Amino acid sequence: MLVTMGIAVIVLTTAVPSISSSIRDNRLVNELNKVMADIYLARSEAAKRDTRVIMCRSNTTTATVPTCSGNTRIWTTGYIIFADDGNYSNNTYDAGTDTLLRISRPVPDGVELRTSWSMNWNLEFNPDGSTNEAGAVAIMSICDNRGRPDGRQIQVAPHGIPKMHSRNISTCYPE
Repeated sequence: MLVTMGIAVIVLTTAVPSISSSIRDNRLVNELNKVMADIYLARSEAAKRDTRVIMCRSNTTTATVPTCSGNTRIWTTGYIIFADDGNYSNNTYDAGTDTLLRISRPVPDGVELRTSWSMNWNLEFNPDGSTNEAGAVAIMSICDNRGRPDGRQIQVAPHGIPKMHSRNISTCYPE
């Protein structure tokens, strides 16, 4: 009986950390896939509607009328995607003239979504599918407390096509 219990303890001590790591990996991959799908949605809607589409950080995703919120690169509170049908100069959602396309809720606990400065607190797609990021590559990093070795990253080139990077990304804090 002691031998059986000893084997059970050894199996559990090796299996539990592995299961925990798999769960955390799945959270990052799920978030990565969600953000990628939203980027593709924003890009395709810009082309379809022949207007600029903006993906912006929001800390009011549960409000009746969500808004773009703040000038921070941490998007953990969620984001909105809208067709900027009205005033092209303000880069914010106006419920009277713009079309809200999607609301993304906050990321799961323990996961952080950060963007590069080149995104100017939002990701804008022109009607031709290109970004409005002054020729820079927009970067979104998705990490948890394990950091860069287990993080995921999305890079959106100026032509608007996103590319995923998994594990051993350059940084969890893109510049």
